[in-house]
Amino acid sequence: MAATEDEVAAQAAAARTSSVRSFTRKRPVRKPWPEDAERERVVIDPPTICAAAAGRACRSWARMSTRHWRRYRCRFKVIETVREKFTCRDCEAISQAPAPFHATPRGFIGPHLLATIVFDKFGMHSPLNRQSTRFKCEGIDLSTSTLADQVGFGAAPHGSH
Repeated sequence: MAATEDEVAAQAAAARTSSVRSFTRKRPVRKPWPEDAERERVVIDPPTICAAAAGRACRSWARMSTRHWRRYRCRFKVIETVREKFTCRDCEAISQAPAPFHATPRGFIGPHLLATIVFDKFGMHSPLNRQSTRFKCEGIDLSTSTLADQVGFGAAPHGSH
């Protein structure tokens, strides 16, 4: 008799559940940088001689730049780091200065701002939605999901990303 009651209860529970259609999460489109944000440009000196061609001179070929937010005592600044690519006239080898450190993979939030976000979340118990609202009031549009992704990378052990 108990097995029958269990079967009836299982059927009733199955009838109450609803199936949900699966979906693919779209990658969010990064918003453009605000035009009125304070900016600083850092240019990394490129190599001028080719290591592959025994010290021959290199010529400028292309430029790459990355940007990230940095927070300085209650003000934000966009830091653009420019790295020129050079190609050797003799061997056609391409050389470039190494990329700057990023606190998170493909991160556009600098290490100081990431530390502020993580400290506010865990040290000051400020939820990410409140931080997002505060940043928006300061002119920076960082969604709660973006902050959550960055906190996840910041809190992960170093070998896991």
